[in-house]
Amino acid sequence: MPSEPANSNGVKDEIELVGLGPENSNGSAMLERADVEGYACNGDGTYLGAGEKVLDECAVELEHIRKTYNLEGRDEQVVALKEINICHESEIYPIMKGEFLILRGPSGGGKTTLLNMIGCIDNPTSGVLRLFGDKITAETSDSYLAKLRLAKIGFVFQTFNLLATMSAFENVELPMTLLGVLNKKQRQKRAVELLTTVGLWDRMDHLPSELSGGEQQRVAIARALANKPELLLLDEPTGDLDTRNTIDVMDILLDINLKQRTTLVMVTHNPDIECYADRVLYLQDGQCVKQALNESQCRLEFTKYMDFLNSKQADP
Repeated sequence: MPSEPANSNGVKDEIELVGLGPENSNGSAMLERADVEGYACNGDGTYLGAGEKVLDECAVELEHIRKTYNLEGRDEQVVALKEINICHESEIYPIMKGEFLILRGPSGGGKTTLLNMIGCIDNPTSGVLRLFGDKITAETSDSYLAKLRLAKIGFVFQTFNLLATMSAFENVELPMTLLGVLNKKQRQKRAVELLTTVGLWDRMDHLPSELSGGEQQRVAIARALANKPELLLLDEPTGDLDTRNTIDVMDILLDINLKQRTTLVMVTHNPDIECYADRVLYLQDGQCVKQALNESQCRLEFTKYMDFLNSKQADP
């Protein structure tokens, strides 16, 4: 399995990789991408995340996962995922509890399909998914998957997917109502806490149409966290956001990962935000082609990052 060093600003071979030394011109610390073979595993089934974060419990394993589709008018099947192995027996180790994993690669490479498999939105054609010890196959019932999604998985999408007729507060409260564990007072208290955490204590009564794109995405994150999920899945959460809101959202996600030890798996096309992750997994043509490990999880500094972007535009 090849490993390709890359700076957290996405510029390869232009800035020397020096581990935790000086800052990149994008405002994050320089990160060294270590070789994948033999680096992460401690030999006892545990792994080291970025900054020597100990990852000692498996959250997600995928073994021999394939996904194919039959399209009307075509004899050949469309192969979306080919023999995906993210498990202890593979060079690409499992997704561990508390890990922040980013999925990258070209459009059509299988990133969102893989995210849907992990989130039980779609069943694999063949292979086995183990999610917090639960075995998921093509035969697993839709009702079981629906309960699993509601209780253990949170979703954040590029287009927010908020209910237009509900306020920010009501959008966040809804998943708790559906789960039925908390009473009304407990639901309302948690909704206020979550919206306060994402900086929207003063926008709770606003409809999505009255919020900016960045504010809507923060509501979506709060909603995704409503039922205290063990796993948070994000499909291009910053794809429709400007630079300021991208950094704000990524900072919130990093805090969630570090402070709550929530497992995050995120799809993105933006190489500059790889620095927030423990590990980056690259997909192409429905296959995992390589992975890279960060020495440390780092934030982008807005002013320096804008200087970096402006310098790129100024280059001939």
